[in-house]
Amino acid sequence: MRCFETGALWLMTTLISTFADTFEEIQAECLGNRVQFTLPGSLSLLEVYAVNNTQTVLLTPFLAAQCGYTQKSDPWGNMIVSASLQSCFAEKQGDKEIKVAMKFKLYKLSTLSEKVHEVSKSCSYTMASREILCDTNFMEVSIRNAIPDVKAAPVKQWSIDMPNLKLWRIILFTPEERAFDKETIEQKGYSLYSSPTRLVMRSPYNMAETYARHIEEIDMMVFKSVVLFRERWMMTIVESAAVCPTSGASVEGDTIFWRLPLRITPLVSSEFEILEVHMGVNGRRLTPNEMASHSYNMRLTESHVVVGIPIGAPDGYFKSHTLKDQYHISYTIEPMLELLWREGVDKTKYTVLFPMTTPLTPWPPQIADSECCFLTRTDCFTLFVSMLVFMRSETEPDQKMFDVFLGYFLPDVELLSVTIGSELITVPELIFKGIVLQEHSFPNDTKAFSLQIPFSEPHVQIKKVHLDKTTYTLPVVFGFTVLPDHSSFSHSAELETSVTDTVLPKAEGSCHQDHFDMHVAFGSVPSSELKIKLGQTELNDEILQQFEHHLNKTHLTIVVPFLSPVVALESVQLTGIEGRIDVKMYNSMNNWKFNDVSLTCTFLVKLSECFPNGTVTVVLPKLESVQYLPGELSLRDPTCKPYYNEDHFAYFRYNVTSCGTTRKFVEDTMIYENEITSKTDPLPQTSELEPEPEYRFIVSCVYVANATESMIFHAVSHFKEPHADVGKGELSVSLKLSQDMVYKLFYHEGDYPLLKFLKQPLYFEVGMDHSRDSKMAVGLENCWATLTKDKESKPRWDLIVDGCPKGPEQTKIRPVIADDRIDIPDHFKRFEVKMLDFTEKDRSSTNDAANTMRRVFIHCDVLICHTENTADGRCYKQCMSPLNPQISSSRVRRSSRLSEEDLRHVSLGPILLI
Repeated sequence: MRCFETGALWLMTTLISTFADTFEEIQAECLGNRVQFTLPGSLSLLEVYAVNNTQTVLLTPFLAAQCGYTQKSDPWGNMIVSASLQSCFAEKQGDKEIKVAMKFKLYKLSTLSEKVHEVSKSCSYTMASREILCDTNFMEVSIRNAIPDVKAAPVKQWSIDMPNLKLWRIILFTPEERAFDKETIEQKGYSLYSSPTRLVMRSPYNMAETYARHIEEIDMMVFKSVVLFRERWMMTIVESAAVCPTSGASVEGDTIFWRLPLRITPLVSSEFEILEVHMGVNGRRLTPNEMASHSYNMRLTESHVVVGIPIGAPDGYFKSHTLKDQYHISYTIEPMLELLWREGVDKTKYTVLFPMTTPLTPWPPQIADSECCFLTRTDCFTLFVSMLVFMRSETEPDQKMFDVFLGYFLPDVELLSVTIGSELITVPELIFKGIVLQEHSFPNDTKAFSLQIPFSEPHVQIKKVHLDKTTYTLPVVFGFTVLPDHSSFSHSAELETSVTDTVLPKAEGSCHQDHFDMHVAFGSVPSSELKIKLGQTELNDEILQQFEHHLNKTHLTIVVPFLSPVVALESVQLTGIEGRIDVKMYNSMNNWKFNDVSLTCTFLVKLSECFPNGTVTVVLPKLESVQYLPGELSLRDPTCKPYYNEDHFAYFRYNVTSCGTTRKFVEDTMIYENEITSKTDPLPQTSELEPEPEYRFIVSCVYVANATESMIFHAVSHFKEPHADVGKGELSVSLKLSQDMVYKLFYHEGDYPLLKFLKQPLYFEVGMDHSRDSKMAVGLENCWATLTKDKESKPRWDLIVDGCPKGPEQTKIRPVIADDRIDIPDHFKRFEVKMLDFTEKDRSSTNDAANTMRRVFIHCDVLICHTENTADGRCYKQCMSPLNPQISSSRVRRSSRLSEEDLRHVSLGPILLI
């Protein structure tokens, strides 16, 4: 494989830049048998024209190679256009005075206007008998015409007194001979020019009529021709050949070696003498002192000229590349060799411009010291990427961060983005996020990037190595682009540092009327690694949604109802139910356990209720100290099982006339009594006494005259014996939330807090629980929403005012129709509420927790009235029509205000809105 890229270099890249109104001079200089024009990078070049006395021609890449022009740009943005002194449009005055003129069309971006500048250069140059020029995109040979004079034997210059001798045929060698006329070879892309003194032949590389030869281990391209001139009976033959190298360079260590054969057999015979050998760079011949200052060397062997060029020499440049998403660099330089030899009396000047680029060299990331920023330009060949990561705890102890140094790159590399974790962030977005990004330039034409990423970045992975030490890890991917082709590559790295940290998680709690309030501070443990157990249940996103909670990066606050499955109920006492919640914390990465916390509270709750119609309900929580399943419990009648049960409680519902309930009279009261027991398989008989049931609950209901008194059960067990309180029963109303708009399924008390969406309608029902009196009716007086359980708290959002919806867009009264559940529709009222406004109003609320959780409680004042007494319009109110507020359907107003004694209050909640 060839180690170097060579051949035609024609860059049609438009350099976009603006230039000042004052014209910057275009430099033109004579460089041997070439003239070179340099346009500063501040000018934006659109088109290049070749000019002579008669015409102006646009130079396309095809025409440039055919006519002896080249165009290229250097890394600093300058455009360089060069022309052979034998180019198609050069104006020749004999063999020594030659003028080359060019026109450059330039573009001014700021004014969207064009400017055309014409520049010419006259050069004095004494040509050898044969001039061979191997430029980057063409091969050229120029021969002095020397034909025999018909009247004299000595060789002379072709006389202009023989105008009838004309060019007839051109024979090109492939290497087989093929004959063409002048028009045909020009159409193919060759150039032929004949004057009384010179014959010029030119060919682009890799044409059909050129061929390759291997000369002295070097690949070379050959362009060989024979031009026939004739006039009647006389014919003259002029042979010409250009041979140019296409290989010969190699890399050994940090040096490029270029070898060129001394004996180029298609050009020389056996007898020739090397007169001069010169080296140059970028078309300029160098003096011995200039070569020594740049560490160039040149030597002649028996068969070759050998040039040594150190990689990184100042006349060349480095270039960034991408290959398979990896960063590579190359080094490019354009050396020149000029050879002058003599064959007989004729001299040949042989000039080769040979641009060469080293193979792409990958530079994977390495660790380096920052002193490497001050490498010399030659040392830049050993570029590498370094990653220095450290925590800035000394200078900014309160702002721990990764301080990343990424370098060193060539100037043509730009940082486009940084992927932090799974989030791709562009450079402008990095700055917007507050991440400090800086680009550093160094005297050796390299640069680096520094980046500061705080540990608080969400994608930072935190691992507790020891109880007193935390490791912070962050995977990052840097995205780069290489100009001007905008190819891209990336570099992945994992940033890691350890910090001594002794702040451990801490849990604490408090007791409330019907729930525990637990607060867990995470300390220095990342929330993603801290696992929390309530009882035997590990908290996760799904479990947390079952509780009212507030979670952020530093702590968790959670409200746990006392009947939650995670609560262990220890006993039932006269003072209430004693419950305990256990909080366990551990690190999921290494299973390190932190301090466990247990909180025991006593809850004053009514577990049984006696109704006027003889119905008794009992909620029986499972006690931790007794081994039984709630579903195995039964009343005295073993067939009377729980009406509903779960793992942590059983719910009984029965009539005082069933399930083995006993009755006795005491003065003017009736006492109904039953017991709930759990029996196990009989143990081996160890005594004559019958063993007691494992657990027993005694439930009593006392009915007094026209009122009902209910007593919470007595529980008798091997462990503890709970007692009961006595309460009064009365006609009651309830507020329920339906699961859908058909009012068939309702949420129970244990379902709260409920999770609902902001714009999701909620369907409420207010009704009398147990009355069968068809002459009684329920009326809604007022309904409103608050952020706390306190119905008097602020802010307050009115839903129903004075029996009518506050706004039809917010609240709608829904009809009640008799069905299999409802016998007496007058006992119920229904309304629908859209919850959106509850969070959009009153942002000034001081209850931050409520606002954060969007927790809403619903309250209603309910009126129970007699349907036959319509004097004060309490039962049947008619409200204004929302379609026509001017029409009032004889709405009946109260003659006097209702007192608090006339109203019954019901509440429901909390409802969590998301």
